[in-house]
Order: sequence, then C-alpha cells, then structure tokens
Amino acid sequence: MGACQCGYTTDPEKNCNGTHNVVKAVKADMIAKLEASGHAEAAEILKAK
Repeated sequence: MGACQCGYTTDPEKNCNGTHNVVKAVKADMIAKLEASGHAEAAEILKAK
C-alpha cells in the first residue's frame, strides 16, 4: 500500500496497513455515543481531532 501518511499504522516498516480505517470507525462510534448521552461538546472536540 505504500508509506503511511496518517501516522496510525501498526506496520514496523511504517507502511499503510489500513489501521486508519479502524481508527475512523472507533472515532465515529465514540462520537455517536457521546452525542446520544448528551455530551455534544465532547463529541465536537473529538470531531476536531
């Protein structure tokens, strides 16, 4: 896949291995749970990162 540009790779040689897709999915889940529990401000902070 080539050199990782996002910095989330777990590959020892720093090649892209799709880890950014996992990070994106976990972040989206966390944001949804924060918004659902009334923590919109925290969700906005997470969205900005």
